[in-house]
Amino acid sequence: MRSRIDIGDSSGMPKISVNGSKTTAKEGKHFYDNEILADFQARQKAILREKESVPADVPKHVGMRTINPKSNVGKYFVEFASVSTIHGLNHLVAPNRHPVEKFLAVLFILGALMCLMLLSSIFWDRYQNNATVIVVDNNPEQFAIPKPSLVICPVPNIEPAKIPSVFQKYGIDNTAEAVEFFTFLANVDYKNMLETPLFDKVSPDKWLSILHDLRKDIPPNILRENDRYEMWVVTERGLCLATRSYNGYFSTMNFWKSNDSSVKIPPIVVDTYDYSADGTQQSFAINSAAIWSLCDPFEVVAYGTPIKLLQRTVVQRSTLSIFEIKTKTNLTHLSVHQRKCKFQADGGLETWPVYTPNMCTIECRMKMIEKYCHCRPHFARPYGIRFTITISENVKEERFTGGAKTCNATQLRCIGGITKHLFLHEYAPHSCGCLPKCTAVFYQITDSEKSEGISGPIETSIVSLEIEFPQAIYNRVPFYGFTDFLTSVGGAAGLFLGASVLSFVEIVYYATFRICCYVGQMKSAQKKDKVILP
Repeated sequence: MRSRIDIGDSSGMPKISVNGSKTTAKEGKHFYDNEILADFQARQKAILREKESVPADVPKHVGMRTINPKSNVGKYFVEFASVSTIHGLNHLVAPNRHPVEKFLAVLFILGALMCLMLLSSIFWDRYQNNATVIVVDNNPEQFAIPKPSLVICPVPNIEPAKIPSVFQKYGIDNTAEAVEFFTFLANVDYKNMLETPLFDKVSPDKWLSILHDLRKDIPPNILRENDRYEMWVVTERGLCLATRSYNGYFSTMNFWKSNDSSVKIPPIVVDTYDYSADGTQQSFAINSAAIWSLCDPFEVVAYGTPIKLLQRTVVQRSTLSIFEIKTKTNLTHLSVHQRKCKFQADGGLETWPVYTPNMCTIECRMKMIEKYCHCRPHFARPYGIRFTITISENVKEERFTGGAKTCNATQLRCIGGITKHLFLHEYAPHSCGCLPKCTAVFYQITDSEKSEGISGPIETSIVSLEIEFPQAIYNRVPFYGFTDFLTSVGGAAGLFLGASVLSFVEIVYYATFRICCYVGQMKSAQKKDKVILP
C-alpha cells in the first residue's frame, strides 16, 4: 500500500503533499525544496524520478511565466516577448492577468511608442533642417579676404575702325543698316530689346563672333598685377573684361566653342588682401566710358549684379565694404537640403560645369526665354551637339543641334516683352532651385563722388576705391550632426522602452533569420506528426 506523508516544519510553513512512494530530492541535487538550481544542463539530465518529486505547482523555469497559446503565430510572439530586452512586452504574455492589467500594459506600451516616435521625428527634423549654425568670428588679424573680381563693359562696346575688316571677314555688306544693327546689338539690354532693329541679313549664330571681333579693346593687365585670370567674358550686358575671375573661363567664347562639359578644375591659389602691403586704397584707369562692377572672384556677373557707370575724363571715388560668409569643409558630407547652400563642386546645372547662384539664375532665366520665345539669346551659352559643315575648301561652319536656336531680331523683341517673367532685379523663384553659395564674399560699393576736368593726351577715367575691411566674418559650422541624432533617439528609446541597440537587433533577428528557422521547425514537427498518426 501507498501512504501519504505530510511534510512540514515547526515554524508553521504550509505543508507540501508528495507521493510517499517517490524519493525527495536532496540538497545538492538538481532541485532543492521549491528552488531550481542554476545548472540547467544538469536539470535537463535529471532522472524522471527526481523531476516527478517536485509538485506540479512549483515553477521549473527562470523569469516570468508565460501563456501557452495554441497557434504557431501566438507561440512565436510569446517567445519574442518573453526574451526581448524591450521592457513591458513580457507583461503582455504573462498568465493569469486581469483584463484591466492587460489593457493598461498595452496602453502604456503604445503610449511609450508614440512618445518615442514623436521625439524621433523632432530629432530627425532638427537633423534635416537645423544641422548647421552660423557663428561670428571677430578676429580680423586671421582673416584671409579674397580680392574681388573687377568686370568692365565698355559703352558703347564697339570699335568703329574695325567695322570694315570685320564685315569683310564675315561677308557682310557694309551698309548703314548693318552698322546700326551691330552698334545696337553690342550693348543690347533687356530693357531696350523691344527696340531691336529688324535685321535678317546675317545668321544669329554669327552675331556673338562678330561682336567679339568688333569689341572695344581695353589694355591688358589693367590692375597691374600680372593677372592670369584676366579674360573677355560673355555676360547679359555684352562682352566684358573680367579680372581675377576664377570661374570666368566658363563664360568665354573659347569654352563655349569647345562644348566641353567634363571640365576638371585645377587647384586655384586665391589672391587675398595683405593688410600691410596692399593698404586700404586701390585704383584703376579705363580709356573709355564703361559700366563696371566688383563681385566674388568665384562668381560670374548676372544682370542683377550691382553696376556703376564710369564716364569719360572723370575721377570716381567710392568706398568698398566687404562681407564674407564661410562654411567648414567638414560639412560636405551633409546633403544640400541640410546645409541649405551649395559648394561649386555640387554642380547640378545643365549649361555650367560648376555651381554658383548667378549661374543658376542665368540658366533658369534662359529656360524662361525658351518657354516664351522658343530660342536662346546670342549671349547665352548654346548647348547641344556641335557639328561642322564644310561649305568650301577654306570655309567651314560650326553649328549646334539638339538645343534651342539662337534668337533672331524678332525674337529679341519677344524677350523685351516678357521682362516681367525674367526676375531681372529680384531673386530667382523657388522653382529654379538656386541656393546661395556655402562660401561667398559680398562687395558693396557706396555712392561715388565724381570730379570732372581730367585733361591730357589720353582721355582716361579713374576709379579710386577706399577699402573697409570686415571686422567680423561669419562661419557656418555643424550644430546637430548624425551622432547627435543617434544619441537623442537612443536616449529617448532607453527612457520610454528601456531599449538599446541590442533591442533593435533582436527585432531584426526575430523578423528575419529566427522566423525562417521557426517556420522550418514547424514544418518538421508537422511531418513527424503525420508519420506517427496511423
